[in-house]
Amino acid sequence: MQNILISLILGILIGSTVKFSDKMKKFNATFQHLGVILLLFAIGITIGINRSLLGNLKEIGGISLVFAVLTSLFSIILVFFMSRIIIKGRNN
Repeated sequence: MQNILISLILGILIGSTVKFSDKMKKFNATFQHLGVILLLFAIGITIGINRSLLGNLKEIGGISLVFAVLTSLFSIILVFFMSRIIIKGRNN
């Protein structure tokens, strides 16, 4: 975990201080895409190896769907009420 945080902080420092050319930015974007694809591939292998996870995939999917729907719903409700409060405050 410590290595991940150090890598993240180092990347933020380099990205905020070094001026990159458009060619370098394009290379970085390609590198990021390949990294994400490799990460998803590794996650897929890990899921495929884990037999108990495959057996519970339907239940996990259902829970994930409920979580996603409720998160979206409550986010919309919160934004609705907060925007009404902000608009009401501006009008006063």
